[in-house]
Amino acid sequence: MWVRTAAVLLLGVVTSFLARAAEPEKDDPPKEGRVIERLSGDSEVEAEPQPDGSTFYRNEVRRVTTPLPEGYPRPTPPEVVEVKSYPEVRRATFAGQGQGQGPNGMKNSATGFWPLFGHIKSRGIAMTAPVEIEYEGLEPGDDQKIDGWNMAFLYRSKQTGPTESYANITVEDAKPVTVVATGIAGDATREAIDTALQQLQKSLAESTDWQPAGDPRVLGYNGPDVPAAERWSEVQLPVTKKPAAAEQDE
Repeated sequence: MWVRTAAVLLLGVVTSFLARAAEPEKDDPPKEGRVIERLSGDSEVEAEPQPDGSTFYRNEVRRVTTPLPEGYPRPTPPEVVEVKSYPEVRRATFAGQGQGQGPNGMKNSATGFWPLFGHIKSRGIAMTAPVEIEYEGLEPGDDQKIDGWNMAFLYRSKQTGPTESYANITVEDAKPVTVVATGIAGDATREAIDTALQQLQKSLAESTDWQPAGDPRVLGYNGPDVPAAERWSEVQLPVTKKPAAAEQDE
């Protein structure tokens, strides 16, 4: 009798241990990104969240209807320059191959878009906004030539799926970053991106606190189903505090 009782107790302990081992690890709550300061633009212009928490408006024409990743700050309106912090985010990245043409709205984004779309579709991962494209060696007016680029689809949360790498797609956690950003009204053409980059560079040149710290990236909040004139994009430059400003913060 005691042997049976001991066996039952042992089975219970093993079952409980296996159940706990099978539970997914719980990460710390995601840190929230935020708007740190506005460098220029109308202080009354804001991107207002809607009651369902997933839609952001600038006006009745330009809007974002796809959920953002957890902790992401709201989009930056056009004609506004502001500094924002972004939290760590899990993302699937398609690496562009070598040199090539610079950005030109939706016209040359299909190379990375469809492999990434196939990735999230095969894993049952919901689409989020924005789609992020990082460019290496992109300078305003530089004949559209670049050194390389990466396009990324963002996971809603780190619990959505594991990190992994295969073929030309890598899933990993991008580290937190601080950027200076401005919005684009309409499609993110090369001309529009050049104008935005020049505005960001001018704002940083005039800033006593911030300096550039990396290559530009373009955030697209709408897909090809949205007419080009109604799209909302954003151009960003990673930044860091200037030495004097960093010392004051210590």
